[in-house]
Amino acid sequence: MKRALPQEARRRIYSIKLVERRWGSVVGDEIARRSEPEALVDGVLTVRVTDPVWGKTIVRLSSRIVPELNRAVGMKLVKRINFTRRERLENEAANTPARRPRPPAPAPEGVVQAASTIEDPELRALVTTSAARYLQAQLGRKRR
Repeated sequence: MKRALPQEARRRIYSIKLVERRWGSVVGDEIARRSEPEALVDGVLTVRVTDPVWGKTIVRLSSRIVPELNRAVGMKLVKRINFTRRERLENEAANTPARRPRPPAPAPEGVVQAASTIEDPELRALVTTSAARYLQAQLGRKRR
């Protein structure tokens, strides 16, 4: 096999396989479920997605993803990221159901009291849930 393929082709196959193996750990479960590396040519990683919204999200996050991906593979392989839309993904992770987020802790009493003036019950529930999630995230950041 080594002699049958030109060196450039071997290098490309090896490089994309390295990126594929590290993709999920770099981008996280949510993005990995909806995308997969398709090709790596001249430092441009093309990522396969079924929904262009996820492709745009990946491109928007590429300033964070590219350095982390290069660090994960141990060499500077990726310079930038593009995406391509496909009907389906090849990886199994795309077919696994998303994990449900943990329910937030109850909102503090002060938030509940402040939200009690909101007449619409759905909006009131959204405000208290959002506030509880925000405060929970803030506490998590302080612990790190």
